Amino acid sequence: MTKITFFHDKSSCLYPLGAAHTEGKMLLGALTLAEYWDMVVRSSINNIEQGVSQNVLTSLQRGQLNDRWLPTADAVKTLKDLPVGADLYFNGTPLFRWNASIEQLEPQFATNAELLSTPTQLFSNAGEWITEQVQAVAKKWAAKPASQIPLPSHVQVIGPVDSLLIAPGARANACNINTSAGPVLLGPDSEIQEGSSIRGPLYLGAKSVIKMGSKVYGPTSIGDQCRIGGEVSNSVFLGFANKGHDGFVGNSVIGHWCNLGAATNTSNLKSNYSTVRLWDKDTGKYDESGLQFCGLIMGDHSKSGINTMFNTGSIVGPGCNVFGSGFQPKHIPPFSWGGGADWQKHEFDKFIQTARSVMSRRGHELLDNEIELWKKEYLRDTKIT
Repeated sequence: MTKITFFHDKSSCLYPLGAAHTEGKMLLGALTLAEYWDMVVRSSINNIEQGVSQNVLTSLQRGQLNDRWLPTADAVKTLKDLPVGADLYFNGTPLFRWNASIEQLEPQFATNAELLSTPTQLFSNAGEWITEQVQAVAKKWAAKPASQIPLPSHVQVIGPVDSLLIAPGARANACNINTSAGPVLLGPDSEIQEGSSIRGPLYLGAKSVIKMGSKVYGPTSIGDQCRIGGEVSNSVFLGFANKGHDGFVGNSVIGHWCNLGAATNTSNLKSNYSTVRLWDKDTGKYDESGLQFCGLIMGDHSKSGINTMFNTGSIVGPGCNVFGSGFQPKHIPPFSWGGGADWQKHEFDKFIQTARSVMSRRGHELLDNEIELWKKEYLRDTKIT
């Protein structure tokens, strides 16, 4: 893998997704941003002459990429032509910067660049990304197409069999998998349980489980060690999250270490079919998203109680515990505890205690530097809106 380092430009446009998803760690389809850049760079330099490709590798070895800059062939070409020492900008946003030890030249300005600018891109682009990343994922996992693996007779594949890729240890039992609209990628030691119906494009990460009788519509991306039940449509679970019971989640993004209680439901379409407005952290207002379908964006370590209802275009900050009858507020600030009109701020020590317990169940430890980051986030004060 090409050595690539990233910087975070401090933009809050991906709120409520926080530090755990910066510096190349954001899950884009089936790969992290760092893995996706590596894939595109390798593909691109194979198509250009050796001396020119060395320019790209030198840039990546001696500089850093913005962790919102998406990898494309045009992005690699821009790096190829970038003079050593000249930082790169696009519409005022830094895309690339050289290490401080390198003599600085006048900055350069890109004419185009694709940037992550909203969490909704994660589900809107999931199908395109998963489809593009199939071969890289197969290589990463040493996965094989289903045509090369004897599938159990109780598993039905609808569509191209070679579009079902299975990593070592992955299991599918008495389920049907439709690859007609896109590939289905089953990660190491993942499982699709009995009675489930799956439609691609779908990425199922390592040790993740789709529970009995589930319905999952692509494009959907499910990161490592998730538990998914009920009905899911065009959504992204970034990893280590639970939706273990019935209930609908559509056009949504769910952060790390979240838990959706039984019969939690998201609305993803307004009753008048108009476009969805989303809370903007910078303006403190609801702005037009341009999307007709948008459900829930939930930050890390947030939870919902049983029968929780989230309205169309809901934003839930990290560290929240949401419960109670009726639809919840469309923006719930970080570390909120309550439901409806009754809210208080979650006690920080109790939040940390819960986070430790949740993470230990998946064999992870909450580190001291992570606690410090959460403390800084906790001290920022916002109001329920």
